[in-house]
Amino acid sequence: MGAFLSCSIFFVSSLEAFTEEWAPNAVQIGQKAVYTLEFSEGEILSPEIPSLGIYPDPESPDLPLFEVFVSNKDGGRIRLEVAYYSVGTFVLPLNWTDSAGAKIVSKAALKVESSLQEKDKSPEDILPPDTFSGPYGWRLAGFIAGIVALLVGALYAYYLHKTRSKAPMDAILQADPWITKILRYESMISELMENDPISARDFYRCLSGWIREAVSQKLSAPTAHLTESELFSRIYDSFPLNGDEAVAWERLLKKAQYSPQESTVSREEAIVALDFWKEALQK
Repeated sequence: MGAFLSCSIFFVSSLEAFTEEWAPNAVQIGQKAVYTLEFSEGEILSPEIPSLGIYPDPESPDLPLFEVFVSNKDGGRIRLEVAYYSVGTFVLPLNWTDSAGAKIVSKAALKVESSLQEKDKSPEDILPPDTFSGPYGWRLAGFIAGIVALLVGALYAYYLHKTRSKAPMDAILQADPWITKILRYESMISELMENDPISARDFYRCLSGWIREAVSQKLSAPTAHLTESELFSRIYDSFPLNGDEAVAWERLLKKAQYSPQESTVSREEAIVALDFWKEALQK
């Protein structure tokens, strides 16, 4: 009985009736759910329905709370297709006036659960030490790419040593400790780009990690302790980025990192994203 009530809430008057429900009534972060409100002729007046677009979290305005993909009103039926980007139980900001003139607000609740597995501690901690996914051939290629990245890092450190006389190797490594991390993220991104389409969640998490380490290198300051919002605030203050374009990329990165596992991005889109941030952080 409880499960039925959580799925569909019914309001019935003596002459007219309306129902509202979610299908399904429990989803993961980023997964779409369909809200439906059905009513008899004249029962619902002046409905205030969320329009298409992304709605910010009232408690964290720089983060998206939910997005409306479809919003239709057809006769005695209102239908919205929605995805939430935060964990919790939510009710749409939808209200209307009934035939008696009373103000009614939506009460149908949607439960949103985390899509992260136990192994997914945080967007920055996504690289297992020495494990690779995919067939043996791709694992071998990833292993070789990792060795090459380490060799390039060592050669770069040696180059710095040779061009800075009397500077000990330890000082060089301490002055630029992010090279190996950056190359490792680039190696993982290259491995992901062998596929088309690419897992959107895996790619944007790798890209987010690469951005964090690249910013640390450019500013010669650690950023691992910064939240996503603090990191992008540091980026806006330190690099000459186009405001609207940068904000759009920030929202995309935050949203895609928590998208369902089946969400994908094309190789071309991945290349555009990586090129944008490489150019932006070189300025």
